[in-house]
Amino acid sequence: MHTRFHLIFATLFLLSGCLTQADQQQEADQIINKLHQAIQKKQWDTAAQLFNPDFFKTESKRHWQQKLNTLQSKLGKIINFQVVSKSKDPRFGGDFYIYITSIRHEHGFSHETVTIFKSLDDKPLAIAGYLIKAQKKL
Repeated sequence: MHTRFHLIFATLFLLSGCLTQADQQQEADQIINKLHQAIQKKQWDTAAQLFNPDFFKTESKRHWQQKLNTLQSKLGKIINFQVVSKSKDPRFGGDFYIYITSIRHEHGFSHETVTIFKSLDDKPLAIAGYLIKAQKKL
């Protein structure tokens, strides 16, 4: 009985390993770094390539770019980005990597939340969600 329990437990453990994918935190970190470099340099096409195409079905690239330009015109040039929180949320359909970043501008701060998604199929790791808000002026 005891041996049968261990055999069942070992089989379940091995099967669960087949359902999960390799951690891609480093690749997600690279996407965030590339995004921040592109935003700071206002290289909107470079930044847009990091997004899942479905993102721009609900928000146009033009509106997304305009929102970032408006923020920078209000708060000034971006001085630096500091990731204050990152987490991984594995789910049935894939892994979500969530980043919260504090952005220092010349005349204030903004905060950004970026969600990067890696589905279980062969689709590449890409930004699936993006939200940025002005915090305050100095």
